[in-house]
Amino acid sequence: MDVPLTKTAYDDAATRRAWRRSASFRLCAFLLSLASFVAWLYAVLLTPVWTLWVLMPVLFVLIYVAMLNTARVSGVLSLRRVLRVYPWQSVSGAASIAKNGTTRFSFADPEHPDPGKRVSLAYGSFLGSGYTFWVRQVKAGAVDEVWFAGDPRFLGVVAVPGPRRLMGVAQREAVDSQMSARKRGVSPEARERARAAGARVG
Repeated sequence: MDVPLTKTAYDDAATRRAWRRSASFRLCAFLLSLASFVAWLYAVLLTPVWTLWVLMPVLFVLIYVAMLNTARVSGVLSLRRVLRVYPWQSVSGAASIAKNGTTRFSFADPEHPDPGKRVSLAYGSFLGSGYTFWVRQVKAGAVDEVWFAGDPRFLGVVAVPGPRRLMGVAQREAVDSQMSARKRGVSPEARERARAAGARVG
């Protein structure tokens, strides 16, 4: 499938529909997690006091899920910011499995496209990484081509061609304020685009 020939990925109607689907799903998950607190409180009020030792651990799980869904809603908004800056590009053979079981995406440096040098972006963590869509598909050999919008030296959005399954990826120093932002090997123009997409730049 050919990538849309638009100035930015978000200029493509199919991309906007894909983003809205992702946003709707994340928002519904967030609202459901809030509703679960109401259900928990209702259960507490209707059950004997001695059952609280059973219900209290459930509360901690609900808090964790709510925090996770809050972060994911915020993440969907950051996807749109990236899509409004960078166009889609089709990349074959970009997805692989890292040694710790997470998904790794490798792309050429946009300013130094040496075939022997690739810039890698990781997605996921060691815990639970085997249950993600991308890990399952890459292990099954079902992922050949991916669409990528972004700068792999900073951050970007990866998608199944279409696009479908929009997912944000980033270098840690581009999003973590505890780390020094990247300064070397990046032109002023690339730095400004990355900043406009929401990345920390040096």
